[in-house]
Amino acid sequence: MLEIFSSSKAKAYDIGVIVSAVFLTAVGVLMVYSTSSIYSLEMYGNANYFLMRHAIYLAIGLASMIILMRIDYRLLRKFVYPAYLLGLVLLIAVLVPGIGKEVGGARRWIDLGLLTFQPSEFAKYILVLYLAHSLTKKRDKLDNFIVGFASHILIAGVFVILVLLEPDFGTATIMLVTLFFMLFIGEVKMKYLVPVGIVSVIFLCLAVITKGYRMNRVMSFLDPWQDPLGSGYQAIQSFIAFALGGVSGTGLGDSSQKLFFLPQAHTDFIFSIIGEELGFIGIVLVLIGFGVLLVRGLKVSLRAPDLFGCYLVFGCVILIALQAGINMAVAVGLFPTKGLTLPFISYGGTSLIATLSAVGVILNVSRSGLK
Repeated sequence: MLEIFSSSKAKAYDIGVIVSAVFLTAVGVLMVYSTSSIYSLEMYGNANYFLMRHAIYLAIGLASMIILMRIDYRLLRKFVYPAYLLGLVLLIAVLVPGIGKEVGGARRWIDLGLLTFQPSEFAKYILVLYLAHSLTKKRDKLDNFIVGFASHILIAGVFVILVLLEPDFGTATIMLVTLFFMLFIGEVKMKYLVPVGIVSVIFLCLAVITKGYRMNRVMSFLDPWQDPLGSGYQAIQSFIAFALGGVSGTGLGDSSQKLFFLPQAHTDFIFSIIGEELGFIGIVLVLIGFGVLLVRGLKVSLRAPDLFGCYLVFGCVILIALQAGINMAVAVGLFPTKGLTLPFISYGGTSLIATLSAVGVILNVSRSGLK
């Protein structure tokens, strides 16, 4: 891997993207072990159970990143439609009993035996790839309502509805927001975006109201102490974790909240344990890591040699930033619980592979843009 970064071609890779991605991934390895070891020992009799699986996913993700950073990103346009069809098939397959694995009332995973696979994690980036290609191809027809706007809404809407059926409200929301960001920078007319944006917000609100458990999450978000042992339990335990951490933290591995007080400590609420063990200092370092990735990624997008590269990188960066922002906002009580992992850091194999693959694409475009 070091040989790749030291080659003559690799000198043009954006160093900010590399350093931030490596830093966040390293934090992820440390925190996955710290947050999961006791739970792993209790559930599986092996303290390294989740760490070993995380290492496998990490190896796959790094391999995918290296491949995608070395090939010409323009070749991806040849696979846009097959990729979309594959994503569609997988999103349908995961809803089929016997194929999709149900956990906690949600059918989001396909069990491959040794590993599990979450189609929606790749579907997000497949959608970005499709939009980048389509917005570039239809550049001169974006004023047309059917060709420039409705077609994109329809194609994205199929993915969003299938993800909602799993149900995965958080991922569906991120996909919708990313869609409108990409249509906006693609210069689709605001007279189309604003009305449909309002309708989408109403649609999401109805999706919350019509599902009791989603409404409970909203109510517990507004007042977690109304039901401290029920719907507000996770939020309260997360607050306690941050309070215990203070400025410098309790020390790596010394969290008390991970001792079965805070559910999903190694996935959805890993940021809370970072706050407890590494304190405010650790939180700031993680925020800086994501901030550098966001800023440098957007610069790569602006410097891309063509519109496709620009849109592709922009979509990837926005997806990562949105998911990270929402996960951290949930942990500190700014958003209702969404069930989203923290990119690079949380245990969640498909998410890690997809995110590192996206970083590979960003680095590929950064090399092309700086030539």
